[in-house]
Amino acid sequence: MKSLFRILDAALRLAIGACMAGIMLAVGLQVVARSTVGALSWPEELSVMLMIWGLMLAAAYVLNERGHVGIALLVDRMGPRPAALVSAAMHGLIIVFSAAVMYGSYFKVGTVWNLTTGALGISRAIPNLAIPVSCALFIIVSLRLIAVDLAAWKAAR
Repeated sequence: MKSLFRILDAALRLAIGACMAGIMLAVGLQVVARSTVGALSWPEELSVMLMIWGLMLAAAYVLNERGHVGIALLVDRMGPRPAALVSAAMHGLIIVFSAAVMYGSYFKVGTVWNLTTGALGISRAIPNLAIPVSCALFIIVSLRLIAVDLAAWKAAR
């Protein structure tokens, strides 16, 4: 199971890096094009889509690394067992919220599936799919973190 999450971690880093590289290339191309042949219509649209995907994937990566922002004042004052339970409960809430967002985004993606973007001419569902995909990743990562927290709770006896 650990190797599966190492693969997920590496895939997320690769996808985030590809999004960042794509944004830099698209914006760089637009800068060069504006000063030579005139503005292109698609680089801005592409960079926005890559930014959306990169940010949503980065949120899943940060959650997996336990790097998300949190107020740990109370949790730090607890012992290791209560802290592990609070962390597991927090990740349980993330699962519930992510499942609700996935459910709602399913309908949103369905309504824009046949619509195309202005410059790239691709389905408007592509940027919108970042939401359910990242929520699915949030759920997978949160399940793993709950297992880690419960193991820490048992070990702290």
